[in-house]
Amino acid sequence: QHQQDPQPAGGGLFTPEDFPLLAEEPEYYITFITADTAETSKSYNDATVFSFWGLYKIVEYGQETGQMALHWLDCVEIRVEPKDLHSEFLDFYSECMLHPVKPLVAAIEKKSTGVTLVSTLQQMRGLQIREVKRTKASGSKTERFLEMQPIIASKLVSFTKDARHVDRCIGHMLKITANDTHRHDDVADTCYDAIKIALIDKTLTYNMQQNTHIPATIMQQ
Repeated sequence: QHQQDPQPAGGGLFTPEDFPLLAEEPEYYITFITADTAETSKSYNDATVFSFWGLYKIVEYGQETGQMALHWLDCVEIRVEPKDLHSEFLDFYSECMLHPVKPLVAAIEKKSTGVTLVSTLQQMRGLQIREVKRTKASGSKTERFLEMQPIIASKLVSFTKDARHVDRCIGHMLKITANDTHRHDDVADTCYDAIKIALIDKTLTYNMQQNTHIPATIMQQ
């Protein structure tokens, strides 16, 4: 098994136990999408990844803990030409819209193909587009992954047991290293952006008094 799926040489940042597998979905205050777009469709490059998230308050033994967490509702990993990104995103968005709590925000990394995708989506009604910009202030990939490591280790990113993307996403996260020796990190990038927005910067607004879905806005930092 280790020969077929070896552990990363640099030492993984995450373990399978970091990700709770829930029998049922929690009740969300808001759902949203994060997207990391690839440069090309070539298989040796990182893929384009769309992830769907729900933000909820952890309840243990019938008591609210006051701690917010993220549920990784869905994730797709595709390799397509840049011209097809818009239609692929709309396909994913349409699937997300089937959920009882509709996504109102999409955070897309502003780079190359992502810039084009952002521009084509900004005219959509009912979906707020947020540009995710990588700057020196936001740190390197290693710094970003180290920033989210204690949050994931605290079991604040969960899945629904037996969901179609569970094994693929957790398998990807287990290969992420601190010394950047992993081959791909596209899925992890969408996870970081979700954690950064919802749990670190807390830039999503929602109704804390009741679990009713209301229009969300993003506070400017």
